[in-house]
Amino acid sequence: MKKLLAISLILIACSSFAQQDALFSQYMFNPFAINPAYAGSRSSISAVLLHRSQWLGLEGAPHTQTLSVHSKIGQTGLAVGGNVAHDVIGPSRNVYGSLTAGYHLKMKVGYLSFALRGGVFNSVLNQSMITFDNVTDQFNTGGNQSAMVPSFDFGMYYYSNRFFAGLSVNHLTKHQFRFDNFPDDASIFLKRHYMLNTGAVFKVSEKIVLKPSILLRYSEGSPFSADLNFSMLYNSFWWIGASLRNLNSIVFLTEFNITDYLRAGYSYDLTLNKLKSYNTGSHEIFIGFDFTTKKDKNISPRYL
Repeated sequence: MKKLLAISLILIACSSFAQQDALFSQYMFNPFAINPAYAGSRSSISAVLLHRSQWLGLEGAPHTQTLSVHSKIGQTGLAVGGNVAHDVIGPSRNVYGSLTAGYHLKMKVGYLSFALRGGVFNSVLNQSMITFDNVTDQFNTGGNQSAMVPSFDFGMYYYSNRFFAGLSVNHLTKHQFRFDNFPDDASIFLKRHYMLNTGAVFKVSEKIVLKPSILLRYSEGSPFSADLNFSMLYNSFWWIGASLRNLNSIVFLTEFNITDYLRAGYSYDLTLNKLKSYNTGSHEIFIGFDFTTKKDKNISPRYL
């Protein structure tokens, strides 16, 4: 039963390509992963290395690795960034690399930034890992099938000392993958992903800061998704929080501001739906570096 469920999930992912972008539980600690307009908002050269293992114990379950770097360019308002990602789900292996260019516009209160991200998305399908019972399939011939397409994302991000809101659209051009030996009627392309993220911070005392946030996601062909998060920062050192995702999973997460330049975080996803019988949860860990050459008095990177 476990194998049958895993194969079903893999086939859904490979045939529809509905949810191509990796899922992240710690997006509130690494917003650049979901919105290119976040580039430069930490007033430092910021880098994050992340690994996610999803649905441990389930055959063919996804695992993801990402590396992202972004920074402002002096006092010009310009920002740049880059990221690479490696994502595997069953027989499908995806590699994505991109560069980001953005601009921060100073408002009466806070800043409004815009950014465009462009790169390439390469997908490799290992056909020998796909088996069918009593079905003759045109592309089940063994070996790997590879296809590469360009991808472009756009984002907007508003932030002040205590509030933030961002909107991003990924894969604007919806380029189609061209795999050899695929059925003529197969139509596989990058689908647009829409994400809206907003939240605020409230300073309760000298040692306690509260940060509620919400992330809304929609991908063409996939169900609407919502993450509700509530986190607390203690003594400017320890973040602890929890998220509720679509009423089917609870995420427990934490981050440590080890020094002014080094932070690390971990999250655990507890499955609440029928999948809980076939996996032991999802794990995500990241390490972040912030190389600051000049303190920015307007924004506290420990909050946003």
